[in-house]
Amino acid sequence: MNEKLPLVSIAIPNYNYGKYLRRCLDSILKQTYPNIEIIVQDNNSKDESYEILREYERRSFEGEIRPYINIGRNKRNVGSARNSLIVEGRAEGEYLVFLSSDDALKEHFVERCVQVLEKNLNVGMVMVHRDEIDENDNLHETIPFFDRDFIAEGESQAAVFMMAGVAVPSQIMIRKKVRDQSMRNRNYSFQIAGDWYSNFLMSCEADVAYLKEALCEYRIHSGNETNESEKKMLGIFEHFQLINVCNATAETLHMTKCTKKYEAAVTKLASMCVRYAHKMLCNQEEDCARKYLYLAPVFDETILQDERYVKLWDMIHHQKGKNLQFALEEFDQQYHLDRTISYEPPENFREINATGEIIS
Repeated sequence: MNEKLPLVSIAIPNYNYGKYLRRCLDSILKQTYPNIEIIVQDNNSKDESYEILREYERRSFEGEIRPYINIGRNKRNVGSARNSLIVEGRAEGEYLVFLSSDDALKEHFVERCVQVLEKNLNVGMVMVHRDEIDENDNLHETIPFFDRDFIAEGESQAAVFMMAGVAVPSQIMIRKKVRDQSMRNRNYSFQIAGDWYSNFLMSCEADVAYLKEALCEYRIHSGNETNESEKKMLGIFEHFQLINVCNATAETLHMTKCTKKYEAAVTKLASMCVRYAHKMLCNQEEDCARKYLYLAPVFDETILQDERYVKLWDMIHHQKGKNLQFALEEFDQQYHLDRTISYEPPENFREINATGEIIS
């Protein structure tokens, strides 16, 4: 361990992701930055996870691999939120990464993020771009959210978080002191949007940096929890709650850049409903798709004149079987519901190079 460099804690909560654990842990062992601690908290997994973790722990104890891997296991499943708090509580580093056990890091992730944080003491978190990997480890390149490397004033980035989550935890390195400070404003718990809420709160405390290089591999799953929450419409309702909670926090802190985004953020939920309706139709969940279309005008009545909305409404009510499939294929050729561009940074940003030095 190199004591001259700040310690980085990589905290990994795990439950039943034994299939992906080796890739995750190996990606940390390949990091070019030397001063890392790996902390894993297993939430009483029922697959081979714990056996794999014990294997890595033994190899690190015997000096075969570095850094040392510190393993903990819950006697019972305490839920994902509680498990994340447990693993965070064991972290001793100045900087912190929450890495999902099905994700992986590119070899320069830690080094690049530490460089930015060390050169810019006003920055509380660094977000990086990500590639995506499917369940068979096939890599898919994605479009960066922003079009350059930069540091944004905290309030300006918080205003962006009113509209979009931008990054998942595996894409982020946190200055732990800033996270601890931000927790004093945390007055609400979310089942799905908790990480998004945390990002907003940290941007209320400090500036935020972004690197457009893909330094993380984010796992995309074909079904399971994500689709189940979408079927129950939990995500869209939590998103609405999140916007209101963030707006209330912004009002308390007199962050007018955020409060000015409130109406636009709510209106955007109508377009999200259209996107979910399309996804549900593709998954043959017609009843759920219909519910999303019924909900959309609650957030924005003008969505009723949106051409995409009208076409999906027509499909649900007039197309069946193969005709519906053909209509969906035609829809996909004509419209792009996912993001196809990179955005400019928030106002008053400072551009940086890949090592974190301000260049404009």
